Amino acid sequence: MSVINFIQLICFVFLMCAGQLLFKKTAVILLEFNYKLKTFVIHEFIINLIKIPYFFIAILIYASATFFWLFILQKIPLSLAYPFTAMAMVIIPILSMLLFNEKLDINYWFGACLIVLGILVISIKPS
Repeated sequence: MSVINFIQLICFVFLMCAGQLLFKKTAVILLEFNYKLKTFVIHEFIINLIKIPYFFIAILIYASATFFWLFILQKIPLSLAYPFTAMAMVIIPILSMLLFNEKLDINYWFGACLIVLGILVISIKPS
């Protein structure tokens, strides 16, 4: 895999991460709305959802990521590209810890190391 392909995959992963973090921010805001409402009613949920700009930005990012993914798959085999998406499982919890004060325990860190190791093993070309 070329350096350019690697950079493209990393950019795709960060687009996925940005979308997920914006969805989380949307969920936090919706939870605040729901506390005010005291009950869950679907039409009120939708009305509140469309008031949140983070939701639309997340959708736009995911749509962009989808087109970018199609571009990437024209150049990189899926069997090599797809494992890189697992990096989102490492990055998103770390950013959630920093942005949303979520806690990460030792099991997370151990699992994250295994994920990174797995991606490295898959991406190294045998000689």
